[in-house]
Amino acid sequence: MKTGDTAPRKKALSVTIGPDLASPPTAAHSSGNRVDVQSQITKLTNAAEQYLKSGQSALAFDSLMEAYLLDPLDARVISCEKAILPAWENYRKQHTSVVTPEKTSDDARLARLKAEREAQRTAKERQMWEQASSKPRIFGKKEIPPSEKR
Repeated sequence: MKTGDTAPRKKALSVTIGPDLASPPTAAHSSGNRVDVQSQITKLTNAAEQYLKSGQSALAFDSLMEAYLLDPLDARVISCEKAILPAWENYRKQHTSVVTPEKTSDDARLARLKAEREAQRTAKERQMWEQASSKPRIFGKKEIPPSEKR
């Protein structure tokens, strides 16, 4: 299917950059952001430690993850991580073992399906055997044998 002009284009592609990215950030601009990030990390790690002290491991973990996303190599994030992650693991183990049923492996699932199919096949064979070993029926004028019904 042909769509319009097939001649190769010699013009280069161009990219438009918005005003935020038009010039590289200045040193004053980046240091202001760094102070904001550091204060945000301090607030989040302090909140995480307070949540941990009050026994709210899930909230402590959430607060730690927000700080981690800001700067994963910050010393406060790393030290807070060492305290909160073991508590979070214990919390997760307690709550997932109660809520989540055991997952079956593929082998166990296949074995269960094979057993179900075998049970269905056995039931069908048993029904056929019972029909074959029952007394023959005598069909009158009104009855039609099953082999002729269709």
